[in-house]
Amino acid sequence: MSVFAPVIAEPPVSASPRPLRIAVLVDLQLSAGAGGHVKCWERLAQAATAFPRALDLTVYFMGHERQLKPIGDNVRYVIEPPVFSTERLPFLSHVPDHTDLAPWHPRVAQALAGHDVIHTTDAYFSYARTAMRVSRRRGVPVVNSVHTDTPQYARIFTTQTMEHLLGKGRAAQCLIDRLGVPRFAERHMLRRLAAHQRACASVLVSRPDQLASAAALTGGRAGLLRRGVDLDFFTPAKRDRDWLAAKFGIPQESALILFAGRVNPSKNAMLLAEAVGTLVGRGQKVHLFCAGEGEQRAAIGARLGSHATCPGNIPPETLARVYASADLFAFPSPVEECANVTLEALASGLPVMVARESGMGRIIVDGKTGFALSADRPFAWARFIDMLATDPARRATMARQARSYAERQLPSWREVLGEDLLPTWQKAALTPRPAA
Repeated sequence: MSVFAPVIAEPPVSASPRPLRIAVLVDLQLSAGAGGHVKCWERLAQAATAFPRALDLTVYFMGHERQLKPIGDNVRYVIEPPVFSTERLPFLSHVPDHTDLAPWHPRVAQALAGHDVIHTTDAYFSYARTAMRVSRRRGVPVVNSVHTDTPQYARIFTTQTMEHLLGKGRAAQCLIDRLGVPRFAERHMLRRLAAHQRACASVLVSRPDQLASAAALTGGRAGLLRRGVDLDFFTPAKRDRDWLAAKFGIPQESALILFAGRVNPSKNAMLLAEAVGTLVGRGQKVHLFCAGEGEQRAAIGARLGSHATCPGNIPPETLARVYASADLFAFPSPVEECANVTLEALASGLPVMVARESGMGRIIVDGKTGFALSADRPFAWARFIDMLATDPARRATMARQARSYAERQLPSWREVLGEDLLPTWQKAALTPRPAA
């Protein structure tokens, strides 16, 4: 299946007697520093404003106060406080994204009954569990999409939680290695995901290699949810090293390696610090820029000193200019379903390095637009960074090929909404589940 699709028009009025009422449930906080899961639905919501005759969309997020935020005449956000947030559990203070552990959210449940289709974006937390109960009681069909490899994150954060509580001594290692508690947590989440998806009218996965197993699990009710990119917003035309030097103090003679995302262990950010540190030790003029919050910002600064810039979250327009002004993009996270930042980097004309284990290598043309490398080999990353940093001609060729690939192969968010989501919702609405 090609990731490219032509620009589409809104379906005619006759496609439905009225706009479909869709509720999308995102069990995460809406904030400026939110990750790709939240940003994906912000961009899809904006795209949905182009479909007023076909679609009436409400996206539910978490937040500290209840709010209604209109996005367009047919699109809005509803922000609901959690019933029992993970923020209330001190031993989960290190978790980057908090969610709601309650099995039932009364306010959301009341609102969901008025929708034609409910779309869950996870299978584990309060919104998703509430959706399935509403579906059984009211006969409202549920569609599910996968945005985060939550089972793998459960294994990672279970390990981190045990080490946070017990240290890295014998007791923690017994639970982690001998008893395999993190692996048990991962398997438990996989079982919950399978049970949730079997009960759905349709399931959308993020990776083509997941389609066969999803179809087998659901009796063929599976499809692919691509990710879009704004080629006008993310563009090499915004390149400006003078601005970058003035804004962030980055030497113009240094090759700039960009990372964007959570600066934490789950994204494997320290691997880049080690790789760049190796090159700095050899006297290479390289600089690492980490855009995003995270507990490893200080450690990266300590490791690289003046050869690193870790400013935390930066505004989207600033980030787009940093993308365009960098020399290559490196994203060693091994647990990505489909990272928006990788598409943004390609659109910005950057050679891209990704972790082979993440599956993001599927959007890389090896040796032409980037490289897929093992997520546990910092010296391999150092070698490829060195190769590109010291070969401006090859870097420029790969930059042109990256932008060309983005223009030819990557869909817009409107195309994703109109071709992946809207037909799925329309089909689900025609085959509702019977009420219990």
